[in-house]
Amino acid sequence: MTTELPSFQRYQLAFTARLRDPQNNPVMKGVPHERMAVYEEIVFNNLFESVSACFPVARKLLGKRKWLKLNQAFMRDYSANNPLFRKIPEQFLQFLDTASPTLQELLPPYFTSLCHYEWIELLVASIPGTADLKNIQPDGDLSKSKPVFSPTMQLLNYDYAVHKISPRNKPKKPEGTQLLVYRDTGDNVKFIELNAITYRLISLLQNKTITGKQALTLVAKELQHPQPESIIEFGLSILGDLRDKRVIIGTL
Repeated sequence: MTTELPSFQRYQLAFTARLRDPQNNPVMKGVPHERMAVYEEIVFNNLFESVSACFPVARKLLGKRKWLKLNQAFMRDYSANNPLFRKIPEQFLQFLDTASPTLQELLPPYFTSLCHYEWIELLVASIPGTADLKNIQPDGDLSKSKPVFSPTMQLLNYDYAVHKISPRNKPKKPEGTQLLVYRDTGDNVKFIELNAITYRLISLLQNKTITGKQALTLVAKELQHPQPESIIEFGLSILGDLRDKRVIIGTL
């Protein structure tokens, strides 16, 4: 029994190999170079435009030549595990995470974090914003009940101030940065910079079934604060502000 692939499958493999890496794969016999070039241009341009649209700051940061080479490497080396076109930017992030050490050395140390920050806007814009409001009290007591966050909310922690990066503002050293991203009632994606204490508070409320006051008591204990009541009072005002912004949609 032969293990050789049927001719049409061998043709498909040769065709896709050429599309992914025209520099190192020949055109199939009998196919004019001009016709193959049309397919190569269409496929790569669709990928390139999708990635470039999602990561405008990253693109400008690298410059045209490096950005083109990075996308060519993505096309050539990465095997996507999702066929949906709108998932290409997410696949690009996975490509960056698994890129070779040689490629990683060509990128700034904050580059992957910056790309994740830019992609998160696309993610939050596409998350279904509806929540089961059956057991949620919109005006419930944030101190005595568990706050419920918008289903669109994302809590982010980076080693660099990614929201400040631009071609003219490239970080020279790490700077721990915490951000909250959500979609408001007008379906606009909003970013809020957090301090470490507020980030910790929201993390606790996300991951534990506890009330606002219980979470703030834990935060005060972790800080070994001499006046825990001041932490609780200040923290409840922050939770109230988040409810006003509809980051918190109510309590359980």
